[in-house]
Amino acid sequence: MKVGLLVTGDTSVRAAHSLQALSSISEVVVIGPATSKSFRVVDTAEGCDYLVGSGLDAPDQARRHGKPLIWDGHNRAENVAVWGASPVGLAIALASREPDLRLVAVAHPDIDDARTTRTTRFPYPVGRLGVRDEQIGGHPVAVAHSPSEFAACLAVGAERKVTVVDDAAFLSGVALAAGLAAVTGSGPIWDAALPYLETATEMGLVMAESA
Repeated sequence: MKVGLLVTGDTSVRAAHSLQALSSISEVVVIGPATSKSFRVVDTAEGCDYLVGSGLDAPDQARRHGKPLIWDGHNRAENVAVWGASPVGLAIALASREPDLRLVAVAHPDIDDARTTRTTRFPYPVGRLGVRDEQIGGHPVAVAHSPSEFAACLAVGAERKVTVVDDAAFLSGVALAAGLAAVTGSGPIWDAALPYLETATEMGLVMAESA
């Protein structure tokens, strides 16, 4: 499989490096104009099976190239094959595996620090933070601004707690790249949670479980 990188920010570049860990990927190319020391730069997306991109401009770029997109946005958009490939989507994917779910929460430096309504304790070194409740793809998620370079995803069920803590930039890149494993038609990554999570761990994320 050949994947084209849309140069839409640091997250997409990090995702390209994570994609190199997958044996199913024959080549990752950068769609120019751009420069890269790590990947071949090409003028068009010809021959690419999928594009990977982050941010609001990525769907329009994918549409112009006429290729399906793996995206970190949280809503359906034209020419997007998989969406929700983000830390928030990762948390929802974790939660989808838990019966009798009690809490889904995400802390990340890129989440704004707007008014919070309560606090939640995230794993070390993130710690207790103020959160606000949002609805993402019909799923309730408590989101928090992380004041450090670390991010955390948390899913609490009746019998166990599953967490992911890592460097925020690395986690975002893996969350986007692993979206390639969720291609089953057109939908969010949490609709293919198991292959998505398995691929994220293959790319280096560590998921911890506690009772």
